[in-house]
Amino acid sequence: MPVYQFKSYGNVHNPDKLVIFIHGYRSSMNGVLAEATILSALIKNAVIVTPQSNKIRKNNNVREWYNVSEHDKEHKRRNPNTPIDEVVAIYNAAGEQLSVHASEMNTFIDEIQALYGINDENTYIIGFSQGAMMAIYTSLSRKQKVGGCIALSGIVAGKDCLEKELYSYPNVYMFHGKDDVTVQYKTLNFSLDWLKKHNINVKAFRIDDLPHIINPSEIVQIANIINGDN
Repeated sequence: MPVYQFKSYGNVHNPDKLVIFIHGYRSSMNGVLAEATILSALIKNAVIVTPQSNKIRKNNNVREWYNVSEHDKEHKRRNPNTPIDEVVAIYNAAGEQLSVHASEMNTFIDEIQALYGINDENTYIIGFSQGAMMAIYTSLSRKQKVGGCIALSGIVAGKDCLEKELYSYPNVYMFHGKDDVTVQYKTLNFSLDWLKKHNINVKAFRIDDLPHIINPSEIVQIANIINGDN
């Protein structure tokens, strides 16, 4: 059995591309159903797979990939007055958790690749919010270079641990809404600088008037990237 429960969309019989779409905090494999459905219609001959985290927070029974709140009891990471260095340090403190769960995600990806007969060159890893942080860590620590990593409303989290596990250098595409105060928009420049410093090719998409949600225009842009139209 695969590491995670999952759902598949699109061409599940003989796909040329595999897209792993990682949900965010308080979500599930059904939480990105609409986006996965649209992607399956827009991306040529691809299967879209949405894994579901096995980790459930006991005090409120919601799914998460890792627990950053234990390092941020006062939710300072969401306070616009918190200095950027302090926000980065909060996310960095979750590095050991991210390392463990990114390793699990890479095992899952291996399993799904074998299921559909897809190689790393034709595999793309997408994530939203906490899922975006998982997507970045998973992609960069993976032993084989994937076709691309797409992070929606995320940040390079666990940077110190990731720096020790940095193995491959896929193209990274970061989307962030300028009105995002959950994973603050002001963190985007940190992520871009860190990726460039480590010789990772990255492109940023900054979206006006967008809070911490996925915009349909982002999904269209993602499809263009994976189709090679961008």
